[in-house]
Amino acid sequence: MLFGRAGSNLRVSACMSGVPALYLYNPFRMCGFAGVVTWDDRYRVSPETLAKMSAAVAHRGPDGEGSYINHQEQVTSDRPQVALAFRRLAILDPDPRSNQPFTDGRFWLVFNGEIYNFRELRKELTSLRPDYPWRTTGDTEVLLCAFAVWGEKCVEHLNGMFAFVVWDEREKSLFLARDRMGQKPLYFATPREGCGRGFPTSTIAFASEPNPFRLIPWFDESIQLDAISDYLRWGYVPSGCVFQWLFRFNPGGWWTFQQGDWKSGEIYFHPNSLPPTHPFDDPAGRTRSLVCGAVKQQLVADVPLGCFLSGGMDSSVIAAAMKANAAPGQNVHTFSIGFNDPRYDETSYAAAVASYLGTEHKQFTVHPRAAADLPHLAAMFGEPFADSSALPTYYLSQKAREHVKVALSGDGGDELFGGYDRYRAVSLERQFSKVPTFFRRILAGASAIPFGSTHPKSMTSRIRRFLRSIDRPVGARYLGYLHLFDEHQLNRLWLNDRQPSKDKKTAWLASLGIHPKDDSLEAQFEELLADHDPVEAALALDRVTYLPGDLLTKVDRCSMMHGLEVRSPFMDHELVQFAAGLTTDQLLKGGPKRMLREAFAADLPAWVFKRKKMGFAVPIGQWFRGELRPMLRDSLFAADSFASGNFNKTVVQRLVDEHEQQRVDHSQRLYALLMLELWWNTVKK
Repeated sequence: MLFGRAGSNLRVSACMSGVPALYLYNPFRMCGFAGVVTWDDRYRVSPETLAKMSAAVAHRGPDGEGSYINHQEQVTSDRPQVALAFRRLAILDPDPRSNQPFTDGRFWLVFNGEIYNFRELRKELTSLRPDYPWRTTGDTEVLLCAFAVWGEKCVEHLNGMFAFVVWDEREKSLFLARDRMGQKPLYFATPREGCGRGFPTSTIAFASEPNPFRLIPWFDESIQLDAISDYLRWGYVPSGCVFQWLFRFNPGGWWTFQQGDWKSGEIYFHPNSLPPTHPFDDPAGRTRSLVCGAVKQQLVADVPLGCFLSGGMDSSVIAAAMKANAAPGQNVHTFSIGFNDPRYDETSYAAAVASYLGTEHKQFTVHPRAAADLPHLAAMFGEPFADSSALPTYYLSQKAREHVKVALSGDGGDELFGGYDRYRAVSLERQFSKVPTFFRRILAGASAIPFGSTHPKSMTSRIRRFLRSIDRPVGARYLGYLHLFDEHQLNRLWLNDRQPSKDKKTAWLASLGIHPKDDSLEAQFEELLADHDPVEAALALDRVTYLPGDLLTKVDRCSMMHGLEVRSPFMDHELVQFAAGLTTDQLLKGGPKRMLREAFAADLPAWVFKRKKMGFAVPIGQWFRGELRPMLRDSLFAADSFASGNFNKTVVQRLVDEHEQQRVDHSQRLYALLMLELWWNTVKK
């Protein structure tokens, strides 16, 4: 019987509780996990299938692998099968004794992420269990001990980014949890036939990414067309997944699965909940204290550590806090990348900040191989993903990994402190609410007049976007800034007989005994407006949708493709709660991100806080008229393409032609369509 890669050692052992087990360990291979727990013999997992699932997350870490199957005999409700696979990127306690699956005899743990306060927790746990025989020095054993002592409440003690699964051999129960902000991914799936009313039953599979599920014989690859529509609206799927029977665990939640059904669960953290003590007399001082505290805590590592630096406000603040908290004599490594197009190159700003702070800086000029790298990105994401900044993130992670294993980033600063233009556009609601309706309609009509540049970063394009939505309600106006395709464009794009219907999905869920509330972004924004002004509502919406669904997903996937761990201090839960309580004036008065400007004014050059935000992007629109033109056309118009079977060819052709002729910039829409096709190529095989 083959189990794992060639050369792996298979041995029969006994876990500490005396339960026979098959256990694989190879200390030379790759941090992600996958597994299946079933109470139904129809869904028993073979060692070969588990090995394939493990290989599908191998890129997430190069430092070790382990697998565990409790038995391969007949599965019954009293004798479930447990199969766990793990690939390790060693950041803390590289000793092989910390390899996973990790067990104390009763509990088996697979864990992706870092617990920053593990040393403090170890002291507390030692006082509660003075006889506990500690075997390692890292955070994995601390996490397992925390679960043994506090059960599901252990998550409330953790400061970190994490997704983990614990199998309780005695109680025959499975516990799953995800960090507060969704920095680390966690997916689950159930067999279509195994689901009945009360969803789900009998079997649960779980993994760090979508691809391992497709290797399970019983996994149903049926596609949800309404999820594809959501993808085309926003560039990602805000809830659920494109596969009908694959789901994302919510950030800040835990669940227990026992005897083939859900036992209990809870959302233990919400990013828009206010801090225990609010408001603060000195918000700028509090901002500084929380940011520096988060950075200091996240510097814990037993391997080289660096910082992404673009020269923008957020990354510069993190680099400054990192420099201030570095140990005496410790070098702070910073990294930036640039491109030949000056509209997308920030390396000069990054170099200036690095020089000012005195960091050990490395910058790289990248010559993208988009035609070769985009199919790889699409395959590794495992689901369609249309944020084109994934490409520079991929290149930056690749270069940084040549020097460090861990990097801090400034991701999340915009969503916490109001950095995007769209927040300032929404803030103008106060002024334009007083403008007569007929005049606003005239201004909206003026947006159709062709004038100036069509480049999405140009001032004329920004003005047009603002005017186009000026006569709409504030919720529709804000979401209009986020759309790739609006409703009118989607209705024209889909073939009539392929139009997705949310009514059909609702009926399908109802057949399973599920009656969810409307979770659309429109409904969420309207609900937030009940307790927030438009700017606060926009920020609150982004913290629960765009951050986990797009930004943090992008950072996790692109960094872990290269075995690099990226930490985001702005995602510290105390800092997030504090930012949720800031008013619009505290966020935007005098310019974007007022609190960061005031908190770190003495730490950085004044120009860092004054220069216009550039963003982390690539000239994708230009590429579609040049080097990527053949790939785009070949992908969209192939006979077996997703577009050919589902979209109106005339509409797709018009999008391509208008973009190539520079009449309309459709770069982000075309990128979304291309990435959908590249993902589809991996599915239809």
